[in-house]
Parts: sequence; C-alpha cells; structure tokens
Amino acid sequence: MKIKLKTQSLDDWELNLFESYSTLPIIIGKTMIFGAYNVDFEMTDNIWHQLPEEYKKKIYKYNLKKMIKSMLITVTDITAYSFGFGYNIKLKDSITMEEISKNFDENKKINFLTPGCDFPNSSMSVYFQYLGEVYAEVELDELVAISDEENSFQYSIMPKLMEASNYRKRRENNTGKLEKIYNEQLTVKNIVNKNIDELSKEEVQKILDNFLLIDDLKYLVKVIKKSKELEVIISDKLKNEIKHWLRDIQIKIKTEEDEKIYQELKEILKEQL
Repeated sequence: MKIKLKTQSLDDWELNLFESYSTLPIIIGKTMIFGAYNVDFEMTDNIWHQLPEEYKKKIYKYNLKKMIKSMLITVTDITAYSFGFGYNIKLKDSITMEEISKNFDENKKINFLTPGCDFPNSSMSVYFQYLGEVYAEVELDELVAISDEENSFQYSIMPKLMEASNYRKRRENNTGKLEKIYNEQLTVKNIVNKNIDELSKEEVQKILDNFLLIDDLKYLVKVIKKSKELEVIISDKLKNEIKHWLRDIQIKIKTEEDEKIYQELKEILKEQL
C-alpha cells in the first residue's frame, strides 16, 4: 500500500538521508523530486497520525525505528538549488548545476544533503532552499525494522557527518553560490553554539548581520545586550531590517513568555536604534 506522508522537514530525524542513495533530483517548475533508497525513518507522532489504522496495528509491536527501502521525496516551492557531483574514478571533473530564483532569501535557511548518487555513480551534494512542504511517498509494506545499534549516533550518523565534511573540503575551490551561503550560515550556527559571554565583538556583529537565522527570541535579547556591552555599531540598513522584522513577528507571538521577551527586545532596541 502506497501512502504520501507530509514530513516536518528534511533535517529532522523523521527522515535520515545520511546513509541513503538517491536519484538525480528533478526540478519541475518550483518542485524538486528525487528517489531515495535505504532511508532511516523515525516513527514520530506526526507520521503515526497519518498512517491508516490497520497499519498502526500491524507495526505497533515493533521497534519504532524503521528503514524504508525506497521512497519518492517531493519538496515544493523551491527558491534555489545547487547540485554537485564528482570526485570518484568514473567522474574525474566535478559538476555543479545551480539555479537561484528572484524570491530567494539569503537570510532564510538553506538545506544540505549528501546522499550517494546512483546515476551518475558519484558522490553528490544537494543544497536547496524551499518555502513549501516536504512529502515522502512510501510503500508501507516495505518498512523493515532496524536495530538500535545500526541507528546509533556513533556507528551510523557520525561517520557520514565526517564524510560530508571531508567532501566539502575537497570541493572548497569549486563551490556554487548556494553552497557558499550555506557555509556562511553554518559559521553563524557555530558561533551561536558558543557561550554568549565568550563572544567577541566580531562574532556578535556576525550574529546581528544574520539575525533572521536566529529563531530563539530569548537568545536574540542576550545578543542585543551583548552588542551594547561591546559597543557594536548597528548600521542604518540593519536598523531598518530589525524594525521591519519586529513588526512581522508580532503576529507570531503565541505565549505569554514570548510576549514578555518581545516587549523586552523592543525596549532594548529603542535604546540601540
């Protein structure tokens, strides 16, 4: 029985593509489609609620960590993509295919995948940004249980992370625009992971310049306070961007705690701006 599941995103653990193989992605309009094989699959509440009742009974007694032998993944409303191939015996020269649309936003998240490509038989990197949804079309009867050891971070995920890192290093002299932006975003994420008291003036400036990548209001308040402490200069362009952003996020405030943080942020910014 085939079913089309709406996933939360491609970087959640619902779909783990680190050890998978994939077909060459196809772009149709603003939609990206590709086949993926041997995909680690986490039976989250989101996925569980989309399953037919008879299938829930069928898998209830099994481990909730599964492996799907094959699936068709569809990503809608693509704003940019960059596919890179190469660095194996059969394909000596690397190839990059890239397209960036007018509604691409450098301040919004760029997704990154490194599945092996079945044709051409090659290593592959896929960078893309999307504003829509991610769907996985699967054959439910092809779900197979896999052991905790096979799914463990140490034995399964970590080697692939290292492989992806080494692959990026080999390609650093032949990168597309999207990959460069992704690497810049990765730098910001690494800075965010540091203790805020240890941030330098330059690091605080970089976070502020990329503030749209920060989805934690409480953290952003701390950064703004730190910028005042370090006397970071906020440009007129950045001031206007923050003002517009404050107006936009107001309608997204849902909890009382977020409202308090939002008001605190406004007060701090009044002094800064």
